[in-house]
Amino acid sequence: MSDKPAAKKAKTGDEANNLDDSNAEAEMDSAIIELESCHNDLDKLNEKENEEVIALDQKYRKLRQECYDRRSKIIEKISDFWFTVFTGHPDLCNILTEEEEDCLHYLRKLEVDMADNNSGYSIKFYFKENPYFENDLLVKEISYKQDKMASESTKIKWLKPQKKPAGKTPGKKRTKDEPKSFFGWFSSNDDPANDKIAEIIKDDVWANTLQYYLPDPDMEGEDDSNESSEGEDEGEETNGDKTAQASGDGTSSN
Repeated sequence: MSDKPAAKKAKTGDEANNLDDSNAEAEMDSAIIELESCHNDLDKLNEKENEEVIALDQKYRKLRQECYDRRSKIIEKISDFWFTVFTGHPDLCNILTEEEEDCLHYLRKLEVDMADNNSGYSIKFYFKENPYFENDLLVKEISYKQDKMASESTKIKWLKPQKKPAGKTPGKKRTKDEPKSFFGWFSSNDDPANDKIAEIIKDDVWANTLQYYLPDPDMEGEDDSNESSEGEDEGEETNGDKTAQASGDGTSSN
């Protein structure tokens, strides 16, 4: 018998393919594990970022509130501050009746409380004793409940029914959605999702209070320009009259 070792059996094509598939599957599993690890790291970073953003937001919210509180104390020293702001605002002035304008003389303090933007905000009006209603505080609260906006307002205790503002005088046409009056807006809670007045007070008046108290320099410039132009016109007319008169006098002397 021959003692020669048996030759190794060559791998068939199927066996080679199976080996390649096995290696590819192992590489894919390893890549998926690495990918999952990468996403876990991203999740941790996002979570840490959210925590830091919340902490930063709370920090600056507190600092802003301190400024707002200081601002409110300063404003209370200024007579008719909020009356001037509301009557000077291009949108709010259009819904104020004469009685409401007079009532705003008694508005001593305004606050917009945004303790949690995700849950809503409230607008607080603090009044001095006045001849219109008993309340010294009127609050309109806008909240988000079950993915819907809701609105609630303090019930105004009018001292005399006839003193309740009934809207602006006839003559000015209003759009369908425009409130009839300021206190009409305050008392209405029908459509908080489209409450433009509340948004204006929260985002514009509250943030840019001084802007609506101080006179508009552009408007003052226009007034000065108009007055100057009128003065020049009057001067030209006067000079023209004098010239005509002198000419007339000369003709009559001849």
